[in-house]
Amino acid sequence: MRSQAVPNNRVRFRHRSWMRSMTLATVGWGVVWCSLAAAKWGLAAPAGAVYLVSGVPAAIGTFLALTTIRARKPWVLMTLVALFANASLLALPALFDDDIRAALLR
Repeated sequence: MRSQAVPNNRVRFRHRSWMRSMTLATVGWGVVWCSLAAAKWGLAAPAGAVYLVSGVPAAIGTFLALTTIRARKPWVLMTLVALFANASLLALPALFDDDIRAALLR
């Protein structure tokens, strides 16, 4: 027999958006850390290019994280993780630009 309960697709949508947001944050941070590792081996990329390539997924991820906000405490805490991961990536050029440029130019 088929269940007569109506599925709650809104919760699934929020969870998928949160997962996509975290995936985009991982991609953005992966670009930053791989560029720093490549600079350590002598293959430096321009800092502006690193910020652009990592900033696009972070901006999309921040938007997706904002769409997952819900009024329950556990969900707000989960959303804050995604927001922090993406927003810190967006704030990276403003906070650590000189340090990153120095690391990329070594």
